[in-house]
Amino acid sequence: MIAIKGIYPPIPTFFDENEDLDLATLREHLIRLKAAGITGFVALGSNGEAVHLNRDERHVVIATTRAVAESSGQVLAGAGTDSTRGTIALCQLAAEAGADVALVLPPSYYRARMDAAALRAHYLAVADASPVPVMIYNMPANAAGLDLDAETVITLSAHPNIAGMKDSSGNVAKLAEVVAGARSDFVTLAGSAGFLLPALVVGARGAIAALANIAPRECLELIALYESGRLDEARTLQARLIPVNTAVTSGYGVPGLKAALEFVAHYGGAPRRPLAPLGQGERVRLRSLLAEADLLGGMRPTQV
Repeated sequence: MIAIKGIYPPIPTFFDENEDLDLATLREHLIRLKAAGITGFVALGSNGEAVHLNRDERHVVIATTRAVAESSGQVLAGAGTDSTRGTIALCQLAAEAGADVALVLPPSYYRARMDAAALRAHYLAVADASPVPVMIYNMPANAAGLDLDAETVITLSAHPNIAGMKDSSGNVAKLAEVVAGARSDFVTLAGSAGFLLPALVVGARGAIAALANIAPRECLELIALYESGRLDEARTLQARLIPVNTAVTSGYGVPGLKAALEFVAHYGGAPRRPLAPLGQGERVRLRSLLAEADLLGGMRPTQV
């Protein structure tokens, strides 16, 4: 099983003025993250606007990410959709394009019928058929409020092709229960930098964090501080990152993340419609939060 550990930015998909893929900016962003010490990437996560892409575009984005990551890097790719058959097809596409792991949201369109038995059957069928390991993606905000319970995740962890779970619910108690009850090599990742430190304390091995797109060194530093036992410094850094993390996740979402990149890296651009860019007032507030978090000064060496 692939070793999953550390910080994985969910990469935005960049578009030009005609809303076509902007692969040059995607490559620039990936290279910038590599220079900051990032070695694992998520293509087509929630921040990657996968729901706005067709099948060919999905393949191109994953393949481009794979090419920049090179053989030494890891690529996780979003592969969830609302049918089991379609999810298996997306896992196969992800593998063909070079992904190491398929990141799978639970099906949620028929939310009322998605009980524990239906979800278990879905994930087991996907794991049986996927040519690459599957990671469960628990994100209630993007799954009609569907929140996988610890018992379901622990049961699924027995499948040898289910590598772990990204949990964006923010329920650290549940995350701790999964860590305690799942098989020993089942990986749990925090789904946000906003609770990275408490997630590490209960056994998470890192995070898939939107904030890592704009503050990769700080996210890596937080893990390093925790692992070296410098908990007071880790708590201080965690607190500093929370307001801007909230802004680029639940606050302003994908448009906020792209606007933040414009402030810190001078690229970002607009999302695909129907998502709209931030308004001027929102941009002013976001820039203020970035300044308060000391994230407008560009990339600085990590000092741990």
